Amino acid sequence: MKNFKNLFLVALAVGSLTLSGCLHILEDVTFKGNGSGTYKMTLDMSEIKGMMDMFKGMETDSLSGDSPEDADAAGAPEDNGMTEMGQQLSSVAATLKGVEGLSNVTEINDTSAFSFGYSFDFANVAALNKAMKVINKEKYDSKVEEVFKFNGKNFERLSAGDLGAEIKKALAENEDAEAEGSMDMMKTFFADMTYKQTYHFPDRAVKKSTNELSEISSDGHTLTITLKPFDEEQEKKKVNVGTEVKLK
Repeated sequence: MKNFKNLFLVALAVGSLTLSGCLHILEDVTFKGNGSGTYKMTLDMSEIKGMMDMFKGMETDSLSGDSPEDADAAGAPEDNGMTEMGQQLSSVAATLKGVEGLSNVTEINDTSAFSFGYSFDFANVAALNKAMKVINKEKYDSKVEEVFKFNGKNFERLSAGDLGAEIKKALAENEDAEAEGSMDMMKTFFADMTYKQTYHFPDRAVKKSTNELSEISSDGHTLTITLKPFDEEQEKKKVNVGTEVKLK
């Protein structure tokens, strides 16, 4: 099985060819007052898919005089690479089904909308951290022992398990193998790529968050942090997913 980081590099290359870097990573977590909750990770490539479909349509028109098989083959390698990467992320669900404290583990594998990922319910924060350890080890070759802390009144997201950082690390590790200037090209094309974390506290309200990118909903029950892994301004500020939150 190919490493997920290498497959992500394939997706970046495909995205650059379509001139669209609108790829979105969505992490959505709900913490109930007793420490249980739900976790959902989604890789939304629908905007890249739209661009790819447009290009394939143009290629099909240009091949109108060829056989239907030739027309159908236009863009096929790109589709396969993108889909494989998404399905590698979705496959996490199969591994998580054996983790104690997790339930309702579900695979998100929408190949028509190019939306992939997984979701599950967790009994407590210990079970959630155990799941994160498995995910980071299997998909990113990263050793992560703890990602979340929650005691009802305080919540903390550690900088560990930062998917945006893992993506940048994968790029750096493969930079020597790429043509000169390709890294800058990737950063340009994917400047608008987002990694969004949304935390819901139905039994509590957010009083304060230490992350400068924090946005608190009007009712105080939802905290959102949106990172852009290839944004120059955010890189200068060295922002990350880490935050300490006071709840009331």
